[in-house]
Amino acid sequence: MEAPVRLTREHVLAVALDVLDEAGLDGLTMRRLSAALGVENGATYWHFRSKQELLEHMADALLAEVATELPADRPWDELVPALARGLRRALLSRRDGARLFSGRFFPLPNALAYGEALVGLLAAAGLDPRSAAWASDALTYYVVAHVTEEQLAAALPDGGDAARARLEAGLDPARHPHLVAARADLASADPDAHFEHGLALVLAGIRATAPQQPTSRAAR
Repeated sequence: MEAPVRLTREHVLAVALDVLDEAGLDGLTMRRLSAALGVENGATYWHFRSKQELLEHMADALLAEVATELPADRPWDELVPALARGLRRALLSRRDGARLFSGRFFPLPNALAYGEALVGLLAAAGLDPRSAAWASDALTYYVVAHVTEEQLAAALPDGGDAARARLEAGLDPARHPHLVAARADLASADPDAHFEHGLALVLAGIRATAPQQPTSRAAR
């Protein structure tokens, strides 16, 4: 038996990402994908042996532009946040992008390019290989967790009003004085500013552990 000639791997992947936008990660089934492609259920397995393999390649597709064309003449502490922002944009580009990314292990080309670029920049900052790898993980975990929260908040039907009301109702000035003092900022209305604040904290931690060098330039 030969593979259906109408389908290509790239087309299946593109339509799967469109179905993700339409139905979300929980609604993305192989049956729904087959219907969107206009083929019999199971035809997609000619190109992806399992749903897990398809999801891995979908996650990798999100990262296609993240690590491309980083300028070689900029310091690491400019390029590392640029990579973090690029990862955030990539995950936000598709519905449930952060959940798709975080639920897979996919050593595929775009993911490996992102990891190589980030670990390389941290090595250029003077970190040893283990410290660079673990710092890369810490930064990536921050980005993914932040985007997860962003996308969950964006999916709330009332814009989060009910969630904020529940938070307000649960705060007791006697028991939670610090939370009450910070109540206006507990549920950020500005995800960009919120993200940048946390990113600055992560970068400050990396700087604090990096050996002091006259210059910290990205590896050419």
